[in-house]
Amino acid sequence: MHKLCVTSETGRLRSVIIGYPDNFHQVPPAIINETQKQYYFGPDCPTRERIMAELDGFKQVLAGHGVEVLQPEPLDDVPDQLMTRDIGVVIGDTFVVTQMARASRRDEWLGLLPILDELNTQRIIKVPDEIVLEGGDVIVDNGRIFVGLSQRTGADGAAYLAHRFPQFEVIPVPLKQLADGENVLHLDCSFVPVGQRSALIYADGLAEVPEAIADYDLIEVTRAEQALLATNVLSLSPTQVIARRCASRVNAELRQRGLEVIELPFADPPKTGGSFRCCSLPLWRD
Repeated sequence: MHKLCVTSETGRLRSVIIGYPDNFHQVPPAIINETQKQYYFGPDCPTRERIMAELDGFKQVLAGHGVEVLQPEPLDDVPDQLMTRDIGVVIGDTFVVTQMARASRRDEWLGLLPILDELNTQRIIKVPDEIVLEGGDVIVDNGRIFVGLSQRTGADGAAYLAHRFPQFEVIPVPLKQLADGENVLHLDCSFVPVGQRSALIYADGLAEVPEAIADYDLIEVTRAEQALLATNVLSLSPTQVIARRCASRVNAELRQRGLEVIELPFADPPKTGGSFRCCSLPLWRD
């Protein structure tokens, strides 16, 4: 039986579900975000072969650092199964099956059933159909749950978590919308804790910066770096993060704070809308 325990964004990672790449676009994609509009119809569109190679490199690095790596069961009728972060989140010792806004993604969680079947069913809850709550908008860190009010998740999603997890302080974080001139799909495209008490932030993507976020040692990310998803790193521990090689300035800032930055080539998954954090669903952190 898999252990469930996530109380921070940076505790040592022990077990994780990463994306399944082999069926990428075996059915026609549904265009559901601005990044896909930018890349899917041009000469630099993501390919199944490159995505498979880059996910395999990601998987090998995780396994090489002692992380148990799981992947969803392949499904025949979804455009891709890369962004496992969105379809579930572990809060404390409970697995929350989230609720996606777009119809093309609402069945992705079914690929997790073989893993969920090994869990104690009392530790699994499913967000009601009428509430949109996507995992990329949920950040659990040291007694707090930050919930992005985004292009996807609404205030009712934050209220649902506050009701279900009264032992946590739930902090709604309003994000700027497309109408505001910002393309911030989820909270983890603008804010992600790293290290001991640091965090990456694209402040212009937030409609306001809550006091609880201002408490972190903030590493500012530029608009161009946010477009590269430089915030969307995955912590292996309080001293190690996996990041895109192209985010060189941000990675240098992380190293200045004593972090080991493991840089990987990861060009094609971000063209679908997410990077390392989006492609991973932690089950167990120390």
